[in-house]
Amino acid sequence: MKEQLNEGQEFSGPLRRLSKARILALSGGALGSAEWPRKNLHTDDAKATEAGLPAPIASGIQCDGDIVRLLIRLFGERWFSHGRLTVTHRRPVFEGTWVQARARVGATTASDAGEIVHVEAWCETLEKDIVTAGIASCVKEERS
Repeated sequence: MKEQLNEGQEFSGPLRRLSKARILALSGGALGSAEWPRKNLHTDDAKATEAGLPAPIASGIQCDGDIVRLLIRLFGERWFSHGRLTVTHRRPVFEGTWVQARARVGATTASDAGEIVHVEAWCETLEKDIVTAGIASCVKEERS
């Protein structure tokens, strides 16, 4: 466990701007391919409009990655073998939006695997709009 985790304690990841370059890098397909960037609601104005959006949006996986990065900071290497995360994407995130992963430590429960720490995790904009929200858990210590 990398951080001392107490119920109710809150943590924040770094602020990150979702630039066009970041969006294209994740959603544009294989770099150097003849079709790059692949046309989809993340990379193309017409496809976004077709989907009912005013402009292309970042992939939800980009905010998921920010949350996971924060969880790795909290749980360290244990996250990779004992962590779980479930999220929902609440609203679109457009190019230029600043986002930040946040987490609040919840209860700790016992299981056959060991003591499990439960965490509320989300990604929010500078305006505090939650764009991705979820729950995470990680085994704190395995039973001997």
